[in-house]
Amino acid sequence: MKKHMNLFFPQWQGGGQDLSTYEGALELKHNYCQGVKLAEVAVSTAAVSAARHNIVGYAEIFRQLAQAKDLIRQTQPETIFTVGGGCDADVAPIAYLNDRLKGDLTVLWFDAHGDMNTPASSASRYFYGMPLRALLGEGEGEIVKLTQPHLLPAQLIMLGVRDLDAAEKEYIADQNIRVFDVTAIEQKADSVIEAVKMKGSANIYIHIDLDVLDFVEFPHVPVPAPAGMRINTFKELLKKLDQEFKLVGLGLFEYQNSGIGRIDLLADIIEIGVRL
Repeated sequence: MKKHMNLFFPQWQGGGQDLSTYEGALELKHNYCQGVKLAEVAVSTAAVSAARHNIVGYAEIFRQLAQAKDLIRQTQPETIFTVGGGCDADVAPIAYLNDRLKGDLTVLWFDAHGDMNTPASSASRYFYGMPLRALLGEGEGEIVKLTQPHLLPAQLIMLGVRDLDAAEKEYIADQNIRVFDVTAIEQKADSVIEAVKMKGSANIYIHIDLDVLDFVEFPHVPVPAPAGMRINTFKELLKKLDQEFKLVGLGLFEYQNSGIGRIDLLADIIEIGVRL
């Protein structure tokens, strides 16, 4: 029987003093994960500590990422569904699966933002803008050690990105990372399926930052960006990816409390994650 892990990791310090992603993760747990067995990473709710190594809240972030890594390794799952928190909570699950699969993994990063800054290039010093670059092996030394073995740029496809810093644009171009903007996805979502097939990997991991969606249709995010993907387009693409490929991991991040009860899209995503 396949060994699966549902991981609850509401890390929020990557966004500075804003607790909204922690509170959003709690809402996801309460409204959508009743009866689901969750492995939980202990997350501090104390005020975020001062910056170290040019990362705000470094002490808590490093400690919690190390705990997440240890918890996953103790369990040794074949598949992981993660409920966060900020996008940086996905560092440990992706690094673990990349190691387990010896690099036979394509990561699909659905996000309005690049998450590709380093401590040196980040204006905010917020770690939620750095996790993908850390997974690729660049950033603060101790955190980068936690992400070994690192992803290769060729393992990555970025989807729905539209709010990039200059340093991120330069890195993406230099590394020839495949990017699908919102227009390309809306016009021909099947081109994403073809791009994943061309990567040649047997396994995929899907990272979902909900700000990839159009803010008018889905406003429940802390850092919105205009002109995102339509919900129906996203749902259909997610369904096709789940059908066409071996989905070994799924992460759901950057949700802000809606206070409106259950949302069908979130229920659908969580259903896919739980049954990996």
